[in-house]
Amino acid sequence: MTVTIKTGAEIEGMRVAGRLGSEVLDYITPFVKPGVTTGELDRLCHDYMVDEQGTIPAPLNYAPSGHAPYPKSICTSVNNQVCHGVP
Repeated sequence: MTVTIKTGAEIEGMRVAGRLGSEVLDYITPFVKPGVTTGELDRLCHDYMVDEQGTIPAPLNYAPSGHAPYPKSICTSVNNQVCHGVP
């Protein structure tokens, strides 16, 4: 396995990405409650990321080779599911 040493700029980029992700989690937390659908959470997160942060949701339209593009802005699980799902 090869270890890649990150540059200062790459490390700063990771810090920014982590901060933005943390902000989204802080924003969406009050909306996560019984009766709210994962689709609603997706819409709220999408709008926050695009309109407030000026970012593009990483999962949206991600298409690994041979697979259809991911259609949503977040990955979600309900209760104790092990794997994330499409809202």
